[in-house]
Amino acid sequence: MFKDEELQKLVEREGVRRAVHGGDVLMHMGDTITHIPIVLKGSLRILARDDQGRERFLYHIMPGESCAMSLTCCNSQRTSAVAAVVEEDAELLMIPIRYVEEWMVYPEWRKYVSDTQAQRFNELLETIEIVAFSKLDEQLWKYLVKRVQATGENTLKVTHQEIAQELNSPREVITRLLHQLVQRGQVSLARGAITVDLNAP
Repeated sequence: MFKDEELQKLVEREGVRRAVHGGDVLMHMGDTITHIPIVLKGSLRILARDDQGRERFLYHIMPGESCAMSLTCCNSQRTSAVAAVVEEDAELLMIPIRYVEEWMVYPEWRKYVSDTQAQRFNELLETIEIVAFSKLDEQLWKYLVKRVQATGENTLKVTHQEIAQELNSPREVITRLLHQLVQRGQVSLARGAITVDLNAP
């Protein structure tokens, strides 16, 4: 991952490889952060939850990337403000939090942390813009597209209820909107699965 040989050796020595399965919850809100995850294979889905338990999809973490929320929590020694769900079977490199600060002496690590935070900030702004200014059918379509892009598979194993939770919408509304997407030829539905046509108009 890193060109600096000394840094790369430290990452390989101190990082713990962990295999996780699609659907597993890697981190709950309120969990104490002990490691930061760097995705080697697969992807993670990051969710926020309010005081009433309502969830909201934020962004994905793809191979080579980490979670800015985790990095921030590590630096300030706070508990996690987000939940991390494994989108598909993944392999992670878990870095103990104490090395986040120790490795700041390496310019490449500082750049990695800074770039991660900048990227996630831009993705959060995009999410806010979608929620604030897009209709729910547009939000649903963009949500499905992002999940397909994250997995590389056009068929998502997901229920209407799960989507409703992550978009903070009643299930009946999501079902109605999905049927509208079916009529437009953008998706097809099966029990517990949705196939998305990215080439649809």
